[in-house]
Amino acid sequence: MLKVTWAHFLMSSERHWDMAGVLFGGIGAFALLGQLLNELNRQGDSTLSMSFLLGYVVVFMFWLLYGLRFKRPAIICTNAVCLVLQSMISMVVLS
Repeated sequence: MLKVTWAHFLMSSERHWDMAGVLFGGIGAFALLGQLLNELNRQGDSTLSMSFLLGYVVVFMFWLLYGLRFKRPAIICTNAVCLVLQSMISMVVLS
């Protein structure tokens, strides 16, 4: 049986880390999609702050640029999707 240690886990292949990045990025995108649907169906004013709306647009934009700079597909894909979703949330709330 293979003994798995913390060091072994941290030194696993980049492919495994990329797959984990896509998985966890997808979870983040799914959460943003839920928030977007919630905002679209909301009857009253939104409770989301401007710092949340615009702050995460900046964060996702940075990580997208980071992924492009270092050619990391998992970072590029997940942050591109999250940037689009967060931008859509911002437009819905601000309109």
